[in-house]
Amino acid sequence: MPRDVHERARQPGFLRRGFVYSVVLTCHSWARWAALLLGACATVNAFRVRGDAALPPRGRRWDSLFMLALDLQALFGFLLYFGLSPFTRDAMSNAVVAMRDPRLRFFLFTHVAAMMIAMAAVRVGRVLATSDRSAVVRGTGRYVGFGIALLVMMAGVPWPGLTYGRPLFRW
Repeated sequence: MPRDVHERARQPGFLRRGFVYSVVLTCHSWARWAALLLGACATVNAFRVRGDAALPPRGRRWDSLFMLALDLQALFGFLLYFGLSPFTRDAMSNAVVAMRDPRLRFFLFTHVAAMMIAMAAVRVGRVLATSDRSAVVRGTGRYVGFGIALLVMMAGVPWPGLTYGRPLFRW
């Protein structure tokens, strides 16, 4: 595997793919902040419980925006994971080597698993918020689901300073 897999994406044979890769990677990096911010807003908003069970929960727009941001993140992530990223492409070609390298293991397994758990937690919280009759259960389901999603997302982000860390902002 090349020392800098991002360098390989810039080689002449990868010119078009390298440009698309850079754009999608930048979008994925920047959309992380939208997803984390909207997740925090949706979680805080879920604490506001309305007493009347006949009325819909407050701030459903935050829930929808959080789910939209997470879905866009997943779209960008899957594009990178299954086709554009030379990093994961090389790692998938030899999974045994990838399991020994903490950077490769993180991006092949840990990062993907954490984000899938976060997406499931958001969906569960949203279903509980819309399907249960009790306002308390609706509110609790929302903030527990969204809170779990937010914590798992924060644990699954490749923060700078870690062995698999990435920059906070890509340009």
